[in-house]
Formats: sequence, structure tokens, C-alpha cells
Amino acid sequence: MALRKKRDRSNVFVGFMFLGMGLGWLLGHLAAGLFIGMGLGFIAQAFLEEKEPHERAESEEPETSAPEPAEPAPTAPAHEAAAAPAADADAGRPDVDAVWARIVAHQGETFHLLKGQPFTYRVEGHAVVPSTAKVRIQKSQFAKALGAVPFEKVADVPKDVFGPSYVYAILMDPRIRDGDW
Repeated sequence: MALRKKRDRSNVFVGFMFLGMGLGWLLGHLAAGLFIGMGLGFIAQAFLEEKEPHERAESEEPETSAPEPAEPAPTAPAHEAAAAPAADADAGRPDVDAVWARIVAHQGETFHLLKGQPFTYRVEGHAVVPSTAKVRIQKSQFAKALGAVPFEKVADVPKDVFGPSYVYAILMDPRIRDGDW
């Protein structure tokens, strides 16, 4: 689908180019007609691409954490489960918002990758932007990783987490851990 839209946009450009070239040839000013057609083609292409940002935003990772997988059903009989207060499903897991608040509070400070390379980061919305890489690591990636802390090495960070070296360096730093794991 995206390939077809891109091809349609390029066809608009080529169409305007040939239209301008034909009019230029007809009026005896081929070069001027060609350039006018190309200009109109670029403008039309820009208008078509302007309608697309919401489609690109949908393909990017959402800035909120993904819903947690369902917990297994309780083993207690139904009548006991109804009488007992609901257990906290995240009892052993660090609070994502509390950890994120620490990450935000320590932005701009020096952290170190496992091999010792220093870096800083800034927080933009719900994303960490490291100083030594051209990436944005969403808050949801830290939320995924928090389910597996503590880590002994970068390879312990879940495989589906983007930017594992930075996630490891930030989450395993004592300022962010704050004794929680």
C-alpha cells in the first residue's frame, strides 16, 4: 500500500513535468515549460505528502507502554477469591512512572555504557534521546525492560527492547535503581 502511494506521488510529478514540457514545446519555449511543469509537479507532490504524517505517526512506536500480558488465573476457589482483596499484579515489579520520573530528573547527567563509554541524554516527551546515538528510546521500551530487572549484562535485556545498551546503562545506574532492584 505504501509503495503504491509513493508510486502515485512520483506519477504526479512526472505527469506535471510532461504537461509543462508539452505546453512549452507547443508555445515554443520548451525549457521554460519543462521547468514550470517540474515546479508544479514538486508542489503537487508536497501537497500529497502533507496528508501523510498521520499515517507515519501510526507506524511509529506509540509513546505509551504496551498493555501487560494477562496474569494466570488465581488458584484459590472462586468464593474465596471474591472475598479476598485483589492482589496487586505488579507487586514485585518497579513502578514504571516512578522510574520514569527518576530518568527525567537525571537527564543531562553523565551515564556510562557497559564498556565505559560516557553519554548523556535528554527526555523529549515520552522518549530518551542519547547524546551518542541518533535514536529515540520510547518510555514503553523501559517499561518492557523493567519486567526483567535486574540485569547482569546487556544480553539480559529482553530481545524486543529497542536500544538495549542504553536501556541497560540507564536502568542499572544506582541513581535510577534507587535500591528498587
